[in-house]
Amino acid sequence: MKLSARQEQIIIALLSSNRTLPDLLAIPLLKDSSERTLQRDLGELIMTGFVDRRGKARASTYYVTPRGKLQTDLPEPTLEQIFANEYRPPTTYDFARLETMASLPLFSEEEYHQLDEYHTVFLSKLKNASPDIIRRERERISIELAWKSSQLEGNTYTLLETESLIKNKTLGKGRTPEETSMILNHKKALDFTEQNRELFVRNLTPQTVIELHKILGQGLISHGLREGGVGITGSIYRPLENKYQLHEELNRLCRVINAKSSVFDKALLAFVFICYLQPFNDGNKRTGRILANGLLYAHDSFPLSLRAVSTNTYKVAMLAFYELGILGNAKQVMLYQAHFAAENYSI
Repeated sequence: MKLSARQEQIIIALLSSNRTLPDLLAIPLLKDSSERTLQRDLGELIMTGFVDRRGKARASTYYVTPRGKLQTDLPEPTLEQIFANEYRPPTTYDFARLETMASLPLFSEEEYHQLDEYHTVFLSKLKNASPDIIRRERERISIELAWKSSQLEGNTYTLLETESLIKNKTLGKGRTPEETSMILNHKKALDFTEQNRELFVRNLTPQTVIELHKILGQGLISHGLREGGVGITGSIYRPLENKYQLHEELNRLCRVINAKSSVFDKALLAFVFICYLQPFNDGNKRTGRILANGLLYAHDSFPLSLRAVSTNTYKVAMLAFYELGILGNAKQVMLYQAHFAAENYSI
């Protein structure tokens, strides 16, 4: 559902707390709207399942439903404005969120249809391509993903330098050893997913996630589940601190991914929830990105190279999931990259 600007403001207001109609009428950005107009908007949001209410008449309180949080995406400038508020209240890990994502479809029917189309285009190319083209395109995808995923971590290698490093072992001029290792570790991690695709088909385990993180962080960051708290730059979200809870939630995440029938759901869960859980001291986002691609590769589906996604769009989408619980912006990143893959890769 495409929200109007007024409905977006209603959703934003309800994400912070349940509100009555008089509460909504008192919000500065909604104060010029009539009661009848807001009632009509709320009715539409209730009808589509984005919002629900408790109580009767004017004493009713409205809230965003779990489905609404999964399906809502907000404009990037709107989210940036929300996250610019240094006094927004802190949030902590929501144990119910994974259960919600396990019980509901993560995409709308229209979005599943789009993803199926992109998958069909990519699979058709894969079935008809020669072994040489498949090998060349897999190498190209690995180079672009290693470059972009590293760039999202602040790596200054260019795409051409990344290609020269991976193909010819040519070090980027003026680049640090850490940047070089990060690129090469990405390539090793992608090789691991391709050489062990059976680990990603239907029985993903925490040990596979931990091994993937170990490869990505070799020589750069500590390995294994973290044992203390961790903060996220630019966010008021505070993940779990207890190592045993982290292990149990990682176990639970793997079970949910394995139980999903749609590979798109599997990939999206990996893409966002490893970042949300933060099971490691560092390297969580890159682990989530490579895990999502490993799951897609194991099912002969399109890659998420993220080549055409801006760093800011990606970061804002992750923050929206961390702090507001809305998934729509991360879904738009995936949909956009699925379309990019179908259009731009020869397999």
